[in-house]
Amino acid sequence: MNIFRILSSNDGSINEPNVSSFLAYLLNPNEDHGLSSLLLQEILNEFLTIKSDYLNKLQFNGRITDLSNYSGYSINVLPELAVNILHENKKKRRDIDIVLEITDSNDNEILYAICIENKITDSSIIKNDSQLEDELDGLNNYYSENKLKPEIFVIYLTHTPSDISTASFDKLDYERKYHLYWDNHDNSVFNKLIKIFNNENQALIDPINNQTVYLIKSFLSFIKTNFKSYIEERQEKLEKKNYGKPVIDHLIDFANSLSFDESFSINSMKKRFSDYVKKKSGIKLHNATRNAHISLSIVNERNRGHYSVKRADDKRKNIFYYTDKSKKTVKRFRIGINEKIQIFYKKDGEIEFIYTNE
Repeated sequence: MNIFRILSSNDGSINEPNVSSFLAYLLNPNEDHGLSSLLLQEILNEFLTIKSDYLNKLQFNGRITDLSNYSGYSINVLPELAVNILHENKKKRRDIDIVLEITDSNDNEILYAICIENKITDSSIIKNDSQLEDELDGLNNYYSENKLKPEIFVIYLTHTPSDISTASFDKLDYERKYHLYWDNHDNSVFNKLIKIFNNENQALIDPINNQTVYLIKSFLSFIKTNFKSYIEERQEKLEKKNYGKPVIDHLIDFANSLSFDESFSINSMKKRFSDYVKKKSGIKLHNATRNAHISLSIVNERNRGHYSVKRADDKRKNIFYYTDKSKKTVKRFRIGINEKIQIFYKKDGEIEFIYTNE
């Protein structure tokens, strides 16, 4: 039994913000998880590999020192911190997933602010987006308005190494930054948690309580399954067995063969997609499966929220849009080209939408 995969099943109550919240919990030495500041130290040590004098006020013998309650430092965790930037003479808001403030307990001076932007899938990364730049500008504004001057460090946490995540990271022109991964990399959150468990087994650190061990091992398994629920994984395995790969991947490939300028009737779209899958897999696509995937791929289709579309920026599922209110024709969707189109998704059990120009 894995509590994370169970809770993410059905309506999918575990999403990117939920994963960020659990990470913030593990990084906070003041919480009851029993890890103290071990995970936080492991992550911050990565900055020292970039430049040895980074975070120098926290160093002891060339490593990040203990940051637990009695260390002389205090950690303030700010989840979903809203910051503002001025964009084209308009105030624009960005929500930073996690901000960790590290304060000197003697004089309450905030020494460092660690900005963490979390992406559990590449589909939530928008190509050429200015998110990291905006968050850095917004965080600088946030501290300037409060007359504070901590050194700001940026951690970009993405699922695994990929071209789109690397391009997004490299686009940020800033020295004090680090690209961290959830998995499939030497310096990943997965490996850092495994290292902590190995150190406990060798009696190099204090014992971790059994409840925390179970919880974190469940989380590690959740990472390994790409943050998928039992239902999602079973569905993808079934689709891969039947059609060679998940139907959504077939739909993405099919859409990439279409022009952005051409309109398609829904009925012709369904037939063409069925023919495409049959040609690629040799298997006839079930009509209900086909219809569900086409519905979830149309950004201004309100019912797509019932098909596990949990983010407005889910690039993997934002494929088409209705061209008018009749909902009889669609075109390929592309952010930046299609302005002021509603994108529907489901958040906290409710169907919501956001306009593309937002």
